[in-house]
Amino acid sequence: MRDALAPMASPCPSCGEAMAVRKVARKPAGEASVDFCVACRALWFDGYESVQLTPGATLDLLRAIHDAEREAVRALAAHLACPRCSGALSLVRDLQRTTRFSYFRCGRGHGRFTPFAQFLLEKDFVRPLPRGEVERLKSAVGAIRCTGCGAAIDLAADTACRYCRAPVAVLDPDALSRTIASLTDAEARRHRIDPHAMADALMAAERLASRRPETTAGRQSADAIVAAIEFGATALDLLFGSK
Repeated sequence: MRDALAPMASPCPSCGEAMAVRKVARKPAGEASVDFCVACRALWFDGYESVQLTPGATLDLLRAIHDAEREAVRALAAHLACPRCSGALSLVRDLQRTTRFSYFRCGRGHGRFTPFAQFLLEKDFVRPLPRGEVERLKSAVGAIRCTGCGAAIDLAADTACRYCRAPVAVLDPDALSRTIASLTDAEARRHRIDPHAMADALMAAERLASRRPETTAGRQSADAIVAAIEFGATALDLLFGSK
């Protein structure tokens, strides 16, 4: 299911066109369907999907954002509507560690609309430029390209992209490499089983089985198997969901 974009009926909060969906893994288990408008360079997350993304899912969305650079960009509308209830979305400014980012949230809690550039800020792929660095950049070059949608930003007149409203930011190769390496390692750990935890789960299953009333040998054996499955599944959920 990776890298698969499929059409959906959900309208984009900005342009109203049908969005596509990208199915990605979510924590602690299962999948999230992230709505995706390539032209508007933005993602729609239902509920708390954005913070439930697995490391691998974050990398999948990074690849999707990179692939979207080939498509024409459309400016975000001044008024954005929730694709679930049609209510107005409000601008929210948030903080991830020391990085400020923003998104547009449904007041009824249906989800958030996050421009690509803001998602990259939230997940530490890019960093915003301080005012002093922006001034130095302005004196050296007249315009730069937005890290989110690729549109030109006239530094003499703007401090943010007029299309997707992203602030002037820089793609730091070292920071990008560190973030990707960290996410890759975290994703690998999610699929690594701790043999000690598994042994503890099996021993706990045996103890539970031994405390149950004895009936027939067949029933006792079946109960032990059921208990092992129950404890084994719990152990695996904890192993994979806590990373």
